[in-house]
Amino acid sequence: MKRKEIIETIANVGTKTFFTCGSMTLINKHDGAEVDVDMHTTFAIVRGTLAWVDSLLEDGAEPEENTAKNMQKLLSYVGHSIALDISDDDED
Repeated sequence: MKRKEIIETIANVGTKTFFTCGSMTLINKHDGAEVDVDMHTTFAIVRGTLAWVDSLLEDGAEPEENTAKNMQKLLSYVGHSIALDISDDDED
């Protein structure tokens, strides 16, 4: 894939996650433990991750040499996405 195609795909996937809702239950195949997953919250994390990846693809973006800084940036994008998601809920 070319950079432009990847950026378009990120935008397309990110946009579509706003219209997907519901929940699901994940089951650990080893011990049968269940985890309920809220799709609204999960997709807020996905959107934050996609925004971070998009920032890596910007023209002139340099790869981060420090893994801790990379993780800090990722967490910042994800946190911002979750905060925006929460503020949207407050407005409803």
